[in-house]
Amino acid sequence: MMWQVFLSGGPVMFPLLFCSLLVVTITIERLWYFLSQRGDLEEIRRIVFRLMEKSAPLEAIQYLQKINHPVARMLQAALLHYGKDRQQVEFTLRDAGELEIRKMERGLGLLNVIITAAPLLGLLGTVTGIINSLNVLGALQGVASPAQLSGGIAQALITTAFGLMIAIPALFVMHWLNSIIDKKVQTMNQTSKEFLDNYENRGE
Repeated sequence: MMWQVFLSGGPVMFPLLFCSLLVVTITIERLWYFLSQRGDLEEIRRIVFRLMEKSAPLEAIQYLQKINHPVARMLQAALLHYGKDRQQVEFTLRDAGELEIRKMERGLGLLNVIITAAPLLGLLGTVTGIINSLNVLGALQGVASPAQLSGGIAQALITTAFGLMIAIPALFVMHWLNSIIDKKVQTMNQTSKEFLDNYENRGE
């Protein structure tokens, strides 16, 4: 039954199906990416800053290498330049932070395209479906009953409904992922500031 309804939407239903599979794939992949990031940020700060006070950057790097977290990778990149001037360390922190943000945003561009394209594909399917219905009516020189006409239009509207069913959940997923990224970026910015302050005062 569901397959017959799907086929009645016409050929546009297949790219829409592909879009829906992409949304599911991106959502699962991003969910796994964020859930795989582990590490207590307070503990990371405490241990790294304590080792900096002891002028033991290598120990801090070895500790951070065991942690799968954007803040840990960012601090690790900065500690590789330990001993250099603050400006160079700040540039390294910024570059490492931008790299982590790009990793977090991977797939969101495609998701945004799907959010825009899915309703348009649905509308295209509806327009072509109605055109086909009108062509059939023209060939038959009329219609036997209003039910036949309404049935053809209903089938044409399936693609619009399917396109919206893809775009609306994808929009919520996009907003949810962006909120996670925003929180992580705030944490990264705050940790970078604290790191630079500790780095500047490490010899005192």
